[in-house]
Amino acid sequence: MSEVRITVRQNGPYYVQGRVILVDHEGNEIPYEGEELWLCRCGGSSKKPFCDGTHKRIGFRGDLGVEVRRRKSEVSGEGTAASMATTQGERQENTDFVAVMPLAEVPEATIVRFEVDGEPRILVRYGDRLYAVYGICTHEEAELAEGDLEDGIVYCPLHGSGFELATGRVVSLPATEPLPVYEVQVRDGMVYVSRRPRG
Repeated sequence: MSEVRITVRQNGPYYVQGRVILVDHEGNEIPYEGEELWLCRCGGSSKKPFCDGTHKRIGFRGDLGVEVRRRKSEVSGEGTAASMATTQGERQENTDFVAVMPLAEVPEATIVRFEVDGEPRILVRYGDRLYAVYGICTHEEAELAEGDLEDGIVYCPLHGSGFELATGRVVSLPATEPLPVYEVQVRDGMVYVSRRPRG
């Protein structure tokens, strides 16, 4: 059997990569297509057990990452007086932006997938311009990193929804909700992306 990976999306569904047998409470197999699926975690989906994006509409919050990171910090000894010797300004800067990769390693006109606190995002470079947007289609939870890129537009691999990288706005249906867009900075040859989307 091939390896199966289950990722708990931040404030989102369970993302299952790899073929699994999905059954109901009576043992009846629930059919699905492909090698991946998204399972509802918020409890509000009308297509249970599959995710339909309701978690975004109801503002579901289920960030397991905070507790996981806290435990890692305790085990590694982080959070001691010595490790917290940075100034408040430095801490704020480190909190607001996350280092992604060296600028020299970002390919031209290619989708680069990365994560911030377990949340998928994509980075695209066009010459001197860098764009970072949320990595999941707002229509059916598909990975945009597996989609197509054309003239500053990223297209979802599932149903072809198109999003403008510069603004996140929808340029082709069936998606109707825009993508969150993140600030990008380059400091000392390293690409940094904001944790929070632009307002």
